[in-house]
Amino acid sequence: MGAKESRETFYAIQQDQQTTMKQNTAIAKRFADNQETIKPQHEADVTQMAKFVLVLIDTQTNTTKIREEKKEVDIEGTTYEMVEFISRGGFGEIHKAKVKNKNVMVAIKIMESKLSIQEEIKNEINFLRLMKQVPIDNHPVIEFYGSKIDREGIYIAMELASCDLGTFWCHRVSNETVEHLVIIGIIIIVYVLRALTFLEKLNIIHGDIKPQNIVIVANEECFHIKLIDFGTIEKMNTQRMQLTVDANKAYTIFFVSPEFLKRDSKNLVSRHLHKKSDAWAAGVLFYLLFCGALPWKDQFEYENFCNDRSAKDIIIPEEGGYKMIIELLLKKNPEERSSAKETLMQLKAHPIFGSIVETLHEKFCSVDDVCHMIVPDDVQQGIGKPITESVNFTKFRKHFCFCVCLFIEKYNYECTVYEQK
Repeated sequence: MGAKESRETFYAIQQDQQTTMKQNTAIAKRFADNQETIKPQHEADVTQMAKFVLVLIDTQTNTTKIREEKKEVDIEGTTYEMVEFISRGGFGEIHKAKVKNKNVMVAIKIMESKLSIQEEIKNEINFLRLMKQVPIDNHPVIEFYGSKIDREGIYIAMELASCDLGTFWCHRVSNETVEHLVIIGIIIIVYVLRALTFLEKLNIIHGDIKPQNIVIVANEECFHIKLIDFGTIEKMNTQRMQLTVDANKAYTIFFVSPEFLKRDSKNLVSRHLHKKSDAWAAGVLFYLLFCGALPWKDQFEYENFCNDRSAKDIIIPEEGGYKMIIELLLKKNPEERSSAKETLMQLKAHPIFGSIVETLHEKFCSVDDVCHMIVPDDVQQGIGKPITESVNFTKFRKHFCFCVCLFIEKYNYECTVYEQK
């Protein structure tokens, strides 16, 4: 296909998406009178569910204690007292800590100080520092407090989350009534899309969106859905839709988009990331949470799906009412796939979900503020800029597919994928 034909196809797809959005807006307008009649009760239901989520989060927080600790660590002029060990991941451990002489709790991520991961960690720290300069309320990126790198280890102090999204849904939400599940599900979808729209605004691809990398941060009055783990981020050129990345780039199977696993005519994998790759991961995430399983039975089936040119888009179950949302995100062709922002706008225009979004925006936490935020020039220039020289190394990185195991193996099975880097 020539350049002219490609442009024409792209514009045709854009026209189809815009037509669909206009149709949804028209439908929403026709439903407006009926919605106004039930709006007070609807607002009360959504507000009640938001408060109910806080109760569920608090219950989860009170059951995660694993091992008490007594240790102090100084990070950028602040002394932290280790309180307890929380969890272990692919790169290190997460500990709960308290600012000495203050009743302020934080999370401290501790990793071995290996040369093979220092570049990635330093770039993640650089990104988190830059995010503190983006002026936005209810920041969708976990707040960074400081870091330290020495021979003993790498320490990152950050905002303390109550739990990750997969744990919250499986252990606290999945047994609720259908009515509760629908509203809580939409709350999750809206604020996950808000977080990804924030990254789209920065021209950033996270590259590893999955339940463990989306956390819930709560206080006494409200909760926020935030993103963590930015070691795999990629900066996109604003004029390009896709970029080629290192062949050994780490990824999580199923959540990585089809274009990343696609093979060429010589059966070689050319790792491509698209501006809508994170949107694909969100679609898989929502499918997993709300349908209770993955669309593919194993890694082999998923890779075949990615490389079979005749493979059709995933058929989304009707149950739960999320079909329209997930279908927008799980388009195999990234040019046909909806971005996080486009999906968020579709939700706002939806005749039923739109009223929930409106209530959340007015009564709880802003929804589309990320669409209009202004990114400081120095932040935009600093994002994705390497701060260390490239390091050549070979290692095996371990990935934990807890998100799959939470549902399929009763939360006790640990699935690992090794790949040479």
